[in-house]
Amino acid sequence: MAKIRQLDQVLINKIAAGEVVERPANVVKELVENSIDAQAKNIDIIIKEGGLTLIEVKDDGIGMDYDDAKLCFSTHATSKIADYQDLFNISTLGFRGEAIPSIASVSDFVLQTSDGSEHTFVHYHYGKLADIKKIERTRGTTISVANLFTNVPARLKFVKSVNVEYAHILQYIERLALTKPEISFSLTNNDRQVFLTTGNGNLLEIVANMYGINVARSMIEVAFGDEEFAIGGYTSTLDVNRANKNNIITLVNGRVVKNRIAIEAVDDAYRKYLFEKRYPIAVINIRVDPYLVDVNVHPAKLEVKFSKEDKLREIIFNGITEALKKMDITYQARNVDTKIPKTPLTIPANEQLELKLDFEPRKNDQLLGEPKKEYAVVAPEPQPLPAAAPEGPEVEIPEAQPVIKDVQILPAEPVASTVKARPIKRHLDVQGQVLGTYIVAQDEGGMYLIDQHAAKERINYEYFLERYANKNMAMMDMLVPLTFELPASDFVIVSDNLDKFAKIGIHFEEFSNRTFVVRSLPAWMKNTDHHVFIEEMIVQLLDNQSIDVLKLQDHAVATLACKASLKANTYLNHDGMSHLVNDLMRCDNPYVCPHGRPVIIYYTQYELEKLFKRVV
Repeated sequence: MAKIRQLDQVLINKIAAGEVVERPANVVKELVENSIDAQAKNIDIIIKEGGLTLIEVKDDGIGMDYDDAKLCFSTHATSKIADYQDLFNISTLGFRGEAIPSIASVSDFVLQTSDGSEHTFVHYHYGKLADIKKIERTRGTTISVANLFTNVPARLKFVKSVNVEYAHILQYIERLALTKPEISFSLTNNDRQVFLTTGNGNLLEIVANMYGINVARSMIEVAFGDEEFAIGGYTSTLDVNRANKNNIITLVNGRVVKNRIAIEAVDDAYRKYLFEKRYPIAVINIRVDPYLVDVNVHPAKLEVKFSKEDKLREIIFNGITEALKKMDITYQARNVDTKIPKTPLTIPANEQLELKLDFEPRKNDQLLGEPKKEYAVVAPEPQPLPAAAPEGPEVEIPEAQPVIKDVQILPAEPVASTVKARPIKRHLDVQGQVLGTYIVAQDEGGMYLIDQHAAKERINYEYFLERYANKNMAMMDMLVPLTFELPASDFVIVSDNLDKFAKIGIHFEEFSNRTFVVRSLPAWMKNTDHHVFIEEMIVQLLDNQSIDVLKLQDHAVATLACKASLKANTYLNHDGMSHLVNDLMRCDNPYVCPHGRPVIIYYTQYELEKLFKRVV
């Protein structure tokens, strides 16, 4: 008995829908792109319940006659390409002829269209023709997609919340509007208009629509290229940046795509200016001969492949670099007095001995006019520290809890170590200091070189880590509230997850249709960079639909420990060095700093003797 059978057309279309239509936003994408290909100048999108109940797209394009309206429901029926060679010269957004039959197979689908002379109505009910007739209407097309995925319950299980689906649709329309500023787009969600562009061709106006007028004012216009690539758009000044690369938007021949080459080139141009893990806002529009780009490499046409990727990377990097050099890209603090205040260094009482200095430390390890000295250190492979038994039981020293009321948030300062409550793992006899940076110590087995900055970093890290592990949820008021202005699509997702932030003491207030305000913070965040920390939480939520506070805290603690640590060329007396080494040897992990660099390098007596040829 034959095992292979021919599938019926309805099932074939449902299988195709699995590739083309993963969520409501895919339906909006396919229908709106068809409207653009039909030369529409005004496109209205109406959705309800995140697109699950209703998606309606109206346009004033060229429309279809009766025969085309009937044929467009057939698989791979398209007006965009005719033969194999056309696949390598695609200038339209759609070309496969899969979208309409696939969408019609998983929805209640109604098409109304007119080319100006013939007016047609077609109704498909979950893949089966229900009605087709002639009607009266104006030129253009209206498509209504109702009750999406109702006939495929398994697909509904993978659909997110209504607000998440709505946010995906809004984000797509925002980005599509960037590719076609000459088209007026309107998005209405649950009977409320949430997005509108004028279609006047002003790209910067759409940037303002997405990110706000302040961001738009800070954008730099760019235009560069060669005989093959023409690149234009906008990129931000340094004071306008975000915590991820999602706001580096790449457009190729009017198509919204994620192009890794272009995104990395923009990021590389900014690396010398921005802090680690901070990225610009950029809209990069790449125009290229269709023969040099392949858009047929992704089912949803979200990626493209260039035949000359290395050349494209170089053009974008050089173009953005030159644009930044020509502009005043400094942070917007030009009216602030930049003189360094002459305030005394404040050191906690229980840390005076550790940081007491023999003399005023030099700011540099050389005098003005002296040639800079370079040092090279050659050492054998570092060996692990020998094991030693702990000495005595662990003693807990209670810490006084401050009363928090109207706290002014100040930059982090050096903190006293709480590792003193732990026993010393190994006693080291401090001998001296080298180059104001490395402490030399010994025991009966050999010699130790200790990086004093990395050592203090490890001590601070374990101190802060212990404090963060036991969160103090008492609230402290901000003198100046924090503001977070987001694209409307991101704002919707954050609004839908405010409870996740509230659980850890961060309470967002909606200030506008894309701005949150935070007026108070939990005490456990006192020594963090509050704005960056919360922004990274938002990025986590947008990327993963969850917030990993422990991961963020570990990064914040490591950064805070570094800022509160001793710097190089800080000269310590013997007591200061001994206290620092003893505190280090009380740490759970004294061997590496929070960033993974070595703290201690150990030389056995035998290794030292080999260096001096005392043994062979």
